[in-house]
Amino acid sequence: MKRNDRHPYLAAGLTAFLVIAASLCLFFLLFHLREVTRFFDRLGAILRPIFMGAVIAFLLLPVHRAILRFLTAITPDQRMEDRNSYKFLSFIAIVLSLLLALFLFYLLLAMVVPQVYDSVVGLVNAIPDYIEVVQVWLQRFFEDNPDIQNSVISLYSSAAVSLEQWLNSDVLPNLESVSTTFQWVRTTVMPNLTGVVAEVSSMLMGFLILVKDLFIAIIVSVYLLARKDIFAAQSKKIVYSIFRTDIADLIVGEVRNAYKIMSGFINGKLLDSLLIGIICLVCCNIFKFPYPALIAVVIGVTNIIPFFGPFIGAIPCGLLIFLSNPLQAVYFAIFILALQQFDGNILGPKILGDSTGLASFWVLFSILLFGGLFGFAGMVLGVPVFAMIYSVISRLTAYSLRSRGLPQDTENYMGKTGPLSK
Repeated sequence: MKRNDRHPYLAAGLTAFLVIAASLCLFFLLFHLREVTRFFDRLGAILRPIFMGAVIAFLLLPVHRAILRFLTAITPDQRMEDRNSYKFLSFIAIVLSLLLALFLFYLLLAMVVPQVYDSVVGLVNAIPDYIEVVQVWLQRFFEDNPDIQNSVISLYSSAAVSLEQWLNSDVLPNLESVSTTFQWVRTTVMPNLTGVVAEVSSMLMGFLILVKDLFIAIIVSVYLLARKDIFAAQSKKIVYSIFRTDIADLIVGEVRNAYKIMSGFINGKLLDSLLIGIICLVCCNIFKFPYPALIAVVIGVTNIIPFFGPFIGAIPCGLLIFLSNPLQAVYFAIFILALQQFDGNILGPKILGDSTGLASFWVLFSILLFGGLFGFAGMVLGVPVFAMIYSVISRLTAYSLRSRGLPQDTENYMGKTGPLSK
């Protein structure tokens, strides 16, 4: 038998082997799903510093590129001809971007933490007033049923007295300063919450592991930023070695478009949320809302979540203000609506532009889907991830229609269409 005659049998045998192997793998996954999930959880815990470093490098990449462009612009051309000079400038840009990020993080904490601390202390001090407000409301609600009113008010009064005694004897004396608060949390709160010394030790070990992972993540981010061009070139080389040139061009183009969508959305959303938090802090001080720093932090953090974020943050803040002054809670709701209209129609489009290109329905769909699957991270990253999937499907559809000589515009398929085949 000639060699060319054996080729179809070899292809058929290889296909059968791959089908059987895939079936065995699927059987193993179905009947050992718990072990496989445990393995991937363990693998994710091991590689967590790598993932964290990749996130840090991803966020610092625009800053690094801006600093590197500035350094190369002020460097003489004859010095830039040396490859080592460019590597040195890139390393300096990496160090400066990390220092800038750490400085901004420290500045944010220095501005926010003291005000949030004061707001929490003020909230604890105002609890007796809240107790009185709730008691008045209960009396009015049950005024038509004196027996129920007496029972409910009696239980509520005893609980309120116990709460006030605990606050006055244990909580408030330990909130006089930040140092006494940390000492109280470490010596009293944590042992009572855990109840067992072993659990306190495990929490301490978990915190130390997190610090270790963050330290390794910073080192990983430096390596990724320093060798990003080499990693990108190696990835493209692998893609072009596996696929046809036109398919490889399509894959590389889609990866670039995915990075553009992801980076534009995340960096823009972080900047947008920071500005919204600052605006909220200034306006809360102007309108004399209680706990302005605490409200600004909650509104700024939850604003990262598209669509639902403003409502998630406004509800607990509105309840806090309602306990202090119900009329101010109405004003706060009006202010949040105005702030989100400003963010959605003016500030957000100026910063984000059309970074995702998704319709409102697909934004809602992606938040519900990825939020239900992955929680808070899914709600934040669901929109850009779905935008990338949507872009890939759109481009593949357009490519397939173009190769068949069919129209690509959606308007051509609206309504009743005639036969498209020639």
